[in-house]
Amino acid sequence: MVSLLQRKTYFIILVSILGLSLFTACGSNTAPSTSTSSRTSASTSPASTQPALSPKTATVTTVSKFITFVGQPKAKMLAGTTFEVVGQVKNGDTKQHDIYLQATLLDASGTKIATTTTQNVDNVAAGATETFTIQGTTTQPTWAQIRVTIIKVTENIGGSGSD
Repeated sequence: MVSLLQRKTYFIILVSILGLSLFTACGSNTAPSTSTSSRTSASTSPASTQPALSPKTATVTTVSKFITFVGQPKAKMLAGTTFEVVGQVKNGDTKQHDIYLQATLLDASGTKIATTTTQNVDNVAAGATETFTIQGTTTQPTWAQIRVTIIKVTENIGGSGSD
């Protein structure tokens, strides 16, 4: 027979485990991303824990919101281990910008296979859509997903630049 002290101990342990499980399940505020294109942005954490952005960084982040991808990027093997990603990017801002992009190939489990160097899509006029081509190398000739990321936007940021 189980004594009263042992029952209380089991009850406290059970309640503690349930409490920890509840806090762990409710404590996460992030979700996995499955999009094929992404942009640099601040994470979704409470405002009190976000670092302050410099005016230039805040402006670049604001301008990046006007940059969008048109359709889905396509990737193909060229020769040997060289692959090429082709897509379109639109500048929805009222000023011309240089848009720096990087492509990443992922396998079916979301593991990174290859990443290209950063490619500048130069002088994208206000409201214009430009085709970009980014090349990289990979030893794996198949992939499941292509992710293109906006690395940075320059020219005409915060009133600077004359293009």
